[in-house]
Amino acid sequence: MGGLCDAACKFIEFYLKPQAETLPSHVRDTTDVLRRVDGLIVEEDMLLVTADVEQLYMSIRHEDGLRASRFYLESSNLDPDLRELVLELLEFILTHNFFVFKDRFFLQRQGTAMGAACAPSYANLFLGFWERDIFQGGAHSAPSVHQILGWYRYIDDVLFIWHGPVLELQEFMLGLNNNGSNIKLTYTYHQKEISFLDITLRVQENGEIYTDMYRKETSVNALLHFSSSHPPSTMRAIPIGQLLRARRICASDSSFERQAVELGERFRQRGYSRRTVKRGYLRAKHTRRNDLLVERDKTKAMAWENQPRFISTFNHRWEEMRQIFDKHWSVLTTDPTLRDCLSTRPLMTARRSNNIKDLLVHSHYVAKPQDPFRAGKQKSGFFPCGDCLACRNMVRSSTFTSSDGTREFKIKEHITCSTTFVVYYATCTCKLIYIGLTSRELRVRVREHVRDIKAAKEVEALEDLKPIPKHFRKHHNCNPRDLRVWGIEKIHTGIRGGDTKQKLAQRECRWIAVLHTLAPAGLNEQLSFSSFL
Repeated sequence: MGGLCDAACKFIEFYLKPQAETLPSHVRDTTDVLRRVDGLIVEEDMLLVTADVEQLYMSIRHEDGLRASRFYLESSNLDPDLRELVLELLEFILTHNFFVFKDRFFLQRQGTAMGAACAPSYANLFLGFWERDIFQGGAHSAPSVHQILGWYRYIDDVLFIWHGPVLELQEFMLGLNNNGSNIKLTYTYHQKEISFLDITLRVQENGEIYTDMYRKETSVNALLHFSSSHPPSTMRAIPIGQLLRARRICASDSSFERQAVELGERFRQRGYSRRTVKRGYLRAKHTRRNDLLVERDKTKAMAWENQPRFISTFNHRWEEMRQIFDKHWSVLTTDPTLRDCLSTRPLMTARRSNNIKDLLVHSHYVAKPQDPFRAGKQKSGFFPCGDCLACRNMVRSSTFTSSDGTREFKIKEHITCSTTFVVYYATCTCKLIYIGLTSRELRVRVREHVRDIKAAKEVEALEDLKPIPKHFRKHHNCNPRDLRVWGIEKIHTGIRGGDTKQKLAQRECRWIAVLHTLAPAGLNEQLSFSSFL
């Protein structure tokens, strides 16, 4: 979502998801569906049925969703105070979902935002509560539930087997749609063949269910192009993953071979070599289908997840970085402190680099629109007011330079001593540079620096001092008159806001690197990349 409630949504999801996974109807993914239908026998008087809940996320009334969430959280062993906190946060998120359309703000009064991290689990619990009322003898219990053999649901997609004539199925579905929960289902049925998620289910002569891959007629070839800027390991793994998926879904070798040919053709259309596709094909062909349906070994999964990782944005020097790790990792393992936690070389995990869409398309224009009546009156640069105490240490400037003086940069905005969310530039007669940030008015931060410089005389250990007062104690006898400060960049937020402090920290980090202000070339003592994680 990119909103202010993202962290709260993730917190709520942490507690709602385990409850959603315990629902009797819940299926985790395609593999889970394959496991559940394996061994089912469909008799001649049975029908395969799929149903879809129309506009699920938009249809959930807040009071109904909160009631369902409360029911399942109370059924768990969650601490009562923590449970109430989760429900309070959930109610706040549901009732404060604002969105913008044509520069106008709207409040969503029903449903939940699809992009919210907790939305799938919230919707799952809502439907689970409705299913409980229907199938477990609640006030709205359906009289024909005994005619259902298996009811499997992936969020709003339902698969079940109906034991009875078509007319009774139609009456049953009509009864399900006649509810007070604002739920409307569309459905389709067939005696021999039906599609669910990415699976086609067919009934054989002996009644067993035979599965094959399903692909919509409108689907396009959206496989990642081989020339895309991704790690080579990713490009090699995609054909393997897709062909293993085909092997898992296809119940027979003949259907797998057919799907493998079609997949191979789509891969070649996207620039993959025959050798790369063949490697994936051979890997899938020699893997037993039953092995792909077995539950993942949690012990191995935990060991894999606990392995140290190097995470960075992918770039053209990725392979060079990998070689450096291979060559020099043994140096770190010789350290007695690091030896235990860094026993193996870390996995290299690449984030996606910016693409053309990221560069050209934005949800909202970030910079605030300029007032047409003041256009041309505000000059770019830093302009102290001249009246406050902090202005004694501020310099009017339209430019700033790097630590070695070889590069000069222009201040692109109008910044004053009362501007907030500013990256500032501090220096002294030694011409050493310090880059800092403040979310408050710049003059407040400058006065803090002045007070710290004066108080530095009373501090016994230099190590306890911050970079600026430490330098002024060593070289300027704690005289703050030599301090010169001006703002170089102010941070804007879009029309919907965002994490301004994170963006401010990222810009500070960028200027420290660009201007080379880390000690000993400058006064900054550290460069933290935590704001990018």
